[in-house]
Parts: sequence; structure tokens; C-alpha cells
Amino acid sequence: MINVLIADDHNVFAEGISSLLSDTENISVVASCFNTADVRDMLIKTRPQVILLDISMPKVEDGMKLCDHILQHHPEIKIIILTMHDDLSIVKRVLKKGAHGFLLKNTTKAELLDAIAHVSQGQAYINDYIQKQMEDHQHKTRKHAAGTGVELNLTPREKEVLFLISEGYTTQQIADKLFVTTKAVEFHRSSLLVKFDVPNTALLIKTAMEANFL
Repeated sequence: MINVLIADDHNVFAEGISSLLSDTENISVVASCFNTADVRDMLIKTRPQVILLDISMPKVEDGMKLCDHILQHHPEIKIIILTMHDDLSIVKRVLKKGAHGFLLKNTTKAELLDAIAHVSQGQAYINDYIQKQMEDHQHKTRKHAAGTGVELNLTPREKEVLFLISEGYTTQQIADKLFVTTKAVEFHRSSLLVKFDVPNTALLIKTAMEANFL
């Protein structure tokens, strides 16, 4: 029996998924949670093998932090992201963190069951549409790089700053962590914006992920 926990702040959707899985012989829905606090509590109480996690609870960053918490404190639990977001930067981010599966909310019951079966056996599962998007993007990126002959080079410090920015650290926190001044961090941030040719931090993170720097 595979014990599954559903984590989604849309009650109706969570209940719908629970109902969808209720008549499956080898799957038991042990809990449906609608906020991050309940998820953390029920992970301890129910010990599920698989969690279906909406990355937006209620914000993407909340889902990311919850994903980090599960991977750190419950590494035995397999995470399937079940979301409406098909932004490749988000997909790459959660997969790089260590999520085991990625499905869109328009998934079928057959695909959902297939994904649960795969991850419970230690295998990765990515929605076919998302997989194709990733492959197409990778192909375009390689084609563009080959056509322009341009290679983006980052210094080791810029890579460190970029990673910490992507993790949500403030300028002061980055400075403290790297033992440098806030002025130095701002210099590296500005340099990154210029190198990636983007106007703000949000686009910096997105572009860096799409280019496989994160």
C-alpha cells in the first residue's frame, strides 16, 4: 500500500484528487492539507511515502520552502509537484532541489497513478508536455549558442551571489554569508544583470535557470 498525502490550498481540488484515488486498491490517501503548517504536522503524524504538492501554497516561494523542508527533514518521502505552473524556470528549480515528479493539474487519473507508482519505486516522473518543453528549450539554447558563438562566463563569486539571490537571501544576508560588504554584493548583482542582459532580479533568476546556471 502506498500512503499518499495531498497538499493543496484549494480545498475542492484536493478533495477531488482524494476522491479520484479513493477507489485505487494499492493507494491510501492519509491526509489532505490546505496550508504549510498542516502539511508539516501531518508529515510527522501520517508518515506518507508520497506527497502530491502544489508549489503555490499560497505563493510559489511558500511551496519552494515546503519542498526544502520535506527534502531536509523527511528525505524518505517522494515529492510529486502537482501544479498549474508550466514555467520552465519553476520546473527546473524544483527538480534541481530534488523533487521526484512533476505533473500539471490537467493530468489524467492514469498519468497520476503512473507517476505515483514510478516515484514510489525511486524513479523520476515528468509530465510528457513538460518534458518536451524542456527538450525543445534545451535544443533552442544550444542552437542559439552555436549560432552566436557567445559563451557567458561568470566568476566564482558571481556564481555564489547568483545562487544566494535565487535562494531568496537579501543583500545584507549575502554579504554576511560571504564575508564581504553590501557594496561588493551590489557590484556583483549589477554585473550579473549586465551579463544576462536583464533589468531586474526576477528576470535574472529566470534567465539563469533557463540557461542552466541554476
